[in-house]
Amino acid sequence: MKLFVGALAVAMLAGCSTFSETFGDRPRCGAHPYCGSSTDIELIKAATDESAGALRALVPLAVIDLPFSMVADTLFLPYTAFHTEPVQK
Repeated sequence: MKLFVGALAVAMLAGCSTFSETFGDRPRCGAHPYCGSSTDIELIKAATDESAGALRALVPLAVIDLPFSMVADTLFLPYTAFHTEPVQK
């Protein structure tokens, strides 16, 4: 039963980077293609720094979230491509 609840929790949290970056109130990069996946990758990169501290505890979650975020980012690609703001010169 505990395994089922754990698997269900992981499945429900999967892709959370994509949803928080695309639809959140304070996104890091907003509605840009593959922003959720890039957030996971940046978190994993930042955890390799010697001064990462407690950030290292989030690495397993980011690694688990990454493939699900990639799938979710791909599914939301038409939305993010349409809502991407043009670059101002």
